[in-house]
Amino acid sequence: MTQTRLPLLLSAAPPIAAGFAVLALANVSSRVWSMQLGMICGALVLVAVGRLLDRRTRGDAAARIVVTSTPIAIAVPLLDASTTGPTRWIALGPLSLYMAPVLLPSFLAACAVLVRRRRVGEVIALTGTVCSSVVLALQPDASQALALLTGSTVLLLRYRGSLLKTAGPLLALALVTAWAFTRPDPLAPVPHVEGVFALALDRSVFVGVAVILSALAFIACLCVFSARGPAWLAAVASYYAVLFACSVAGLTPAPLIGFGAGPLLGFGLLVAFAPHADDQDPRSD
Repeated sequence: MTQTRLPLLLSAAPPIAAGFAVLALANVSSRVWSMQLGMICGALVLVAVGRLLDRRTRGDAAARIVVTSTPIAIAVPLLDASTTGPTRWIALGPLSLYMAPVLLPSFLAACAVLVRRRRVGEVIALTGTVCSSVVLALQPDASQALALLTGSTVLLLRYRGSLLKTAGPLLALALVTAWAFTRPDPLAPVPHVEGVFALALDRSVFVGVAVILSALAFIACLCVFSARGPAWLAAVASYYAVLFACSVAGLTPAPLIGFGAGPLLGFGLLVAFAPHADDQDPRSD
């Protein structure tokens, strides 16, 4: 287990445990339980595959593949002409896979690799970020667009120290995100997906506080690991923090706590990719 993989897996334990408590409170069906457990196993499989590929792929090459393929992959739901509402999911049999949370955490880690390369690498990272933001606004998915904007800003601050040279792309991201929030999103929040904090607090203050603390513990762990090791984890922490805040308003699933395949598989991909980002970060040495 590499330096970052184990801390990441440990940091996910509190919100995933809180997620089980939320499912129990919501009295969901056995099918929902099975899907949640299956996706946790799927995330662990992705981590295992990542370990097998560690020595077979170069960090910068893997990062370029991730950054260039992410906006294309999250745009695939837009091709479904039969959908009248938001287009964020790919149907895989009985499973609707929410693409943005699957790809964006590892996308931010890959951007960290390319930003450190400067020049061409930085251009690829910024272009991929702006393209991804436009796709998110088209879906529309304002919460993920805001989380991507926040994570990208933190990433550039940690590695560049100044935003002056990247003010143009960040301004474009901000404008696209603002546009995303003006677009209608008719989906109603589901208690055990977007409304986990309200559901827990409705049962008891103790349970509600415990669920809230699990989310705070997750973000705090990422921040502590970032302060002691790879700086890119700060961008990932800010990305997840924004999603938790948006979930309070019922706008998006609470990562790792709320039911859903996307956030769990996305975290698995992040953990799988983590060593490639670590290899390019001198603070990981």
